[in-house]
Amino acid sequence: MSPARPAIVSVVVLLAFLQACGGGGTSVEGYFATLPPGTPLPSGAECAGRVRRSSWEPRPGNATANQTRGQPGVRLEGASDEYNAQYAGRIDGDFTGTTDEIIQWGACKWGLDEDIVRAMAVVESGWRQDELGEDWSTFGIMQVRSSVHAGTYPYTKDSTAYGIDYALAWRRACYEGDFTWMNSPYKHGGYDKGDEWGCVGAWFSGDWYDGDESVPYSGAKPYIQQVKQRLAERSWTRADF
Repeated sequence: MSPARPAIVSVVVLLAFLQACGGGGTSVEGYFATLPPGTPLPSGAECAGRVRRSSWEPRPGNATANQTRGQPGVRLEGASDEYNAQYAGRIDGDFTGTTDEIIQWGACKWGLDEDIVRAMAVVESGWRQDELGEDWSTFGIMQVRSSVHAGTYPYTKDSTAYGIDYALAWRRACYEGDFTWMNSPYKHGGYDKGDEWGCVGAWFSGDWYDGDESVPYSGAKPYIQQVKQRLAERSWTRADF
C-alpha cells in the first residue's frame, strides 16, 4: 500500500460522513438544535435511536473510551437540590459509538445545539478523550474539572459519553436558569435563562460574560470567541482535522 492511501481513505470516509449528514449545519434532517428552556427532554435511549450513524472517526485513539459506558449517581455541581432531584439521575454516559455519534447523543439528550458542542470539544481537547489539563485535574473531550465537579472522576477520563453527558447536563442547568448564584455579589452579574452563549462561556470561567476578548484565557468572553471561531470554520469537517 502506498503511503498516500491512508490519507485518501480518510478523505473518502469524511466525505461519506458529510454526505450522510447533508453537508452539516442546521439544515440537516434530524439535526439536534437547542430546545427552549422548559422543554421536556428526550431520554438517552430515545436519543440513541435518533443518532445519525457513520463510520467516520477522526480520533481513533478514542476507541476504548468511546466503547466505555459511565455510571449514574453523580450530583450536578452548581445546580439546585430541585434540579438535581429531577435531572442528575439522567447523567450516566450510557451510550457507545464514534466520537461524533457520542456528541450527537449528548446534544440530543440535553437539548443543545450539536455543532456548538462539536466546536466546544475542538477548543477543549481537539476531540481527544485522553487530553489531560495542565493542572492534572481536567479530563476528557470536554475537560471536566474533577476538583470542581465532585464524583465525576474517573468516569470523565475513561468514558467519552460520560464526559459529554455531564458537561452538557451542566450547561443545560445553566440554560434553564438554575444557576442563580451567578448573580451573587462576587460574580459579574446579568445572568438569565435562555442564553446559550453565556452558558458556553460559563463552562470555562464559572462566571457570566467576564474577561476581555483581547486577552486570551481571561474569562468567558475570549472563550466564547474561540468557540464561535471554530464553529464558523467547522474545524471538524476539515480533511486534516
